[in-house]
Amino acid sequence: MGKFRISTPASSAGIMRFNDVKAGGLQIEPQHVLLFAVIVIVGISILRMIIG
Repeated sequence: MGKFRISTPASSAGIMRFNDVKAGGLQIEPQHVLLFAVIVIVGISILRMIIG
């Protein structure tokens, strides 16, 4: 093993760089995903009550 060890802070180990990259395609915010999931769950629950 070498004498020197290189360590990076946890905040700069790829997490910070992820937000800098703007990839093409559909950009969806986390709040919209959660709202969609809640709407689907409520919709399925209502359908189960109606259908029986």
